[in-house]
Amino acid sequence: MGFILEPNSGGDDFVINGWNWRPTVALLEREGVIPSGERAERCLSNGCGGCLSSDEAIHAANVLDKLVATLDANQRVLHDGSITDDPIEYDKPGSKWTGEDTYNHYSATYEALKAFAKFCRDSHGFIVH
Repeated sequence: MGFILEPNSGGDDFVINGWNWRPTVALLEREGVIPSGERAERCLSNGCGGCLSSDEAIHAANVLDKLVATLDANQRVLHDGSITDDPIEYDKPGSKWTGEDTYNHYSATYEALKAFAKFCRDSHGFIVH
């Protein structure tokens, strides 16, 4: 499943897959960018009113820039915030996006985080479609 983020600036949409998006939202929730609860859940569903304001998007970009600066290009951030460079084990089952049975399927890559940070900085906020 993919997510389309429509910028308030009128620029190009940002498309991100669910594998990268879910741990990114979890990261932003942990860092206080997105309020926990219903607001974060809305960001994890298409067309349910998920959004970041302009100020929240800048805050997200700052958080992501700091994180990306600590990562190697081959590393990913897992849902719980841990960092790994282990290969993704797509051949193993993993129906949930959190917990031990995910086998690191859901992980935000260095490149996805870097690109999303740039989008946040340029977007003036966005809506999740």
